[in-house]
Amino acid sequence: MRRVPVPCHYRQSRHCCINIQCKMDNYMTEVGVNLRVKIGIAVGCVIFYHIANDNERHFGEAGQTIEEVNIAQSSASSGTVVISPKAWDLLEQKLFSYNILENGYVEINRRSSLSKTLQTFMETRDPTKTDIFNNTPEPECLRLTQLSKVSEKDEAIYRMYTNQNVISKLDACAELRWLSEIRTVTVMFLEVHLSDYNPDNHVDILNTIQLSFTIIYDQMTRMLGTINKLYMFDKGCTFLIIFGMPGKKHEDEPTRALKAADNIMKDFHTKNLEASIGITTGRAFCGIIGHPQRHEYGVIGKSVNLAARLMSNYPKRIACDDTTRTLSNLDPQDFLKLSYIKMKGVPSNNVHYEYKIDRRKDRLFSTFIPPQQIEDDGGKIIGRVEEMKIFEQELAKLLEGDKDHIPASGSEQVKSIVMKIESATGMGKTRLLQEMKNVAEKKKVRVIFAAAGAVEHRYPSLCYQALLVQMFRLMECCSATDRADVIIKFVEEDMIKEIYLLNELLKIHVGYVKRAREKDKKKETH
Repeated sequence: MRRVPVPCHYRQSRHCCINIQCKMDNYMTEVGVNLRVKIGIAVGCVIFYHIANDNERHFGEAGQTIEEVNIAQSSASSGTVVISPKAWDLLEQKLFSYNILENGYVEINRRSSLSKTLQTFMETRDPTKTDIFNNTPEPECLRLTQLSKVSEKDEAIYRMYTNQNVISKLDACAELRWLSEIRTVTVMFLEVHLSDYNPDNHVDILNTIQLSFTIIYDQMTRMLGTINKLYMFDKGCTFLIIFGMPGKKHEDEPTRALKAADNIMKDFHTKNLEASIGITTGRAFCGIIGHPQRHEYGVIGKSVNLAARLMSNYPKRIACDDTTRTLSNLDPQDFLKLSYIKMKGVPSNNVHYEYKIDRRKDRLFSTFIPPQQIEDDGGKIIGRVEEMKIFEQELAKLLEGDKDHIPASGSEQVKSIVMKIESATGMGKTRLLQEMKNVAEKKKVRVIFAAAGAVEHRYPSLCYQALLVQMFRLMECCSATDRADVIIKFVEEDMIKEIYLLNELLKIHVGYVKRAREKDKKKETH
């Protein structure tokens, strides 16, 4: 491409911004939404970087100019164009009415406030005639696209820069319109903080971004998330990650996102990196964004905006909305309510949480029933009369000591009932179990429970772990020694040789249990 002086590029970009404001600000869409536009301009050198591995590549920009254009855009209000001080020095200032802001950036007012000379030109100009700024014919586009035959080798490289969902659709010869849809997704915004940030220190910055990408990509591969975008912003590198994209849809996206975020934070800590993470769950537009000739696959929606704001307003934390917390089925003790911070477009009654696992505790399990599913809501269940009648009959037999329901176990007797409830999704199993739990507790029956989520589906033994921990009240134990002391009381003499089978499940040590048993025998002898 032919190189031209920076002022020429700048004149073209400035001219383009003014055209956009004149045509698109206060634009009423077909669905009745009024669009407003604010634009920032900066001029200077930019670093174009490629972050990649053997499977995926991303392209972005960095440098002081990116910082300046971010500040300019943030300083702009609807209907205006804000220009950096360096760019303002290159502008034909007499053509515009302007206002110098407190930070030194310059705001060009909306069309009604532009100079009469420029207004007349914008209203009467003929695109085929000369450009007022450089007295040369004005092209239809700032830079024309070129279509050429791509080799197989080049195509393989280009495919690495493209979203895999788009690739699969293109390989299937699907129309692009089938790529766009409204779907429920979990959105993660992750900003990598660059310590001692210096836009001119290109090598160190890119090495840090590459290291961060490697860590994040590994976690996304494990948790089936998708890195949608990567860009420099506010003295850091921001990743937009989506869980629940077409082809990677699961019921437990909130769980996967929170677990991935926690693992990333742990890996970052080992590399002396810091990050801020915002996670939300909700419906969003997923599809093609942009001009038919130049577009990208992106995600737009309120949940996307909220995730970005959580990341920005709660630094160096994993912040999430209440929807993500509720749907994750993770331990409520791992969520801390965050203090209220006013955020644009976010209702004041919204509650947000920090996901933070207390690693000082020797915790045994994370399987649980969410609090809102086990609390008594005060209302009586509607219907399910037959099911509740069967349950109450069996419960009565248990409490009365029916011999058919009391199998002997040595010198002790264990009372138990086994019931199985099956139904399709959404038929009310959880509500029915809640009612059974309430009835049993009112009769002074101890209830223990476990719910299977994403992790338990992959590792079923965790459900048994949760039940045993509650049965033996091991959640009060903070060490393998304490747990072993409790378990010894319930282990038969002839079963001591099999106790090693519980080593991994209950985090105990066989050697200690044997020594403890021998120690107890000596005490009994004396």
